[in-house]
Amino acid sequence: MRSLLIKNATSFLLGNPGTFSARYAAPQPSWLASRGGGGSGTTTAGARLATCSAGAMAASGQDGSSTKPVIRGVVFDMDGTLTVPVIDFALMRKKAGVTQGDILDVINSWPEAERTRAFAAIQEIEDQALRDMKLMPGLQELCELLDSAGLPRGLITRNVKSSIEYFHDNHFNTLARFEPAISRECAFPYKPSPAALLHICSQWGVAPGECVMVGDSAKDDVVSGNRAGALTVLLDTDGRYAPGGGQEPSGEAVPTHTVASMAELAALLRERYTLLPPTGDVAARQAAVGAGTGA
Repeated sequence: MRSLLIKNATSFLLGNPGTFSARYAAPQPSWLASRGGGGSGTTTAGARLATCSAGAMAASGQDGSSTKPVIRGVVFDMDGTLTVPVIDFALMRKKAGVTQGDILDVINSWPEAERTRAFAAIQEIEDQALRDMKLMPGLQELCELLDSAGLPRGLITRNVKSSIEYFHDNHFNTLARFEPAISRECAFPYKPSPAALLHICSQWGVAPGECVMVGDSAKDDVVSGNRAGALTVLLDTDGRYAPGGGQEPSGEAVPTHTVASMAELAALLRERYTLLPPTGDVAARQAAVGAGTGA
């Protein structure tokens, strides 16, 4: 399944020049490097922007006057991105009994009884997070911008389906839902795997290079987006990823852009990109994805 998704999505990738600081350099996925993108196996974020199609370039300015890269879809993380961070992940690890490694991968490797106990501990913390849930400031305005431009909005989270439903029903019920909304119960490897993101791009009919992955985790959201060949935006509301902040990203965790707020992201998209809807019947694709993922 994963190999098929990646095979389908890689056929989209080719380019428009973009110029960004070398600070945003990030490794190129090996499957993309194999298409002739250079022998080093790495690429800058500007080089990833060069994967936008010539057709998208023309769409941004038929007379060639505009050189803004095109974006046709945006995919978001949920906890800490669409919502204000409230989950105590250190406490979650302690209660689940996971000291090292990816918490979900480790738990899934355990015998059933231990796995059930650990997921019950996680669910208890996630349930409390639902009660404390608040929308990230500026989210509604950002979504209104995307909706007015006809861009689809998707969601990929390591949280559960019931949390997505609670978010939509209780905190995001004035605008269209995020579709598809892929939770950890869905049949995809967890982030930082690019499989779920590539699936969404394929369903929308959008080149990964014309899609943005937005999240607050460099190691999960940014790596997932970079591996897919998408543009990546790291939402750093507390400055921990800034130089001197203690967690400055490196390697494939380096994003195309870092922003401190949803308002900053909205300004970035307006000023530096051309926002265009996907070609084809996006509504039909979204309906099919929603039915297929249980979103």
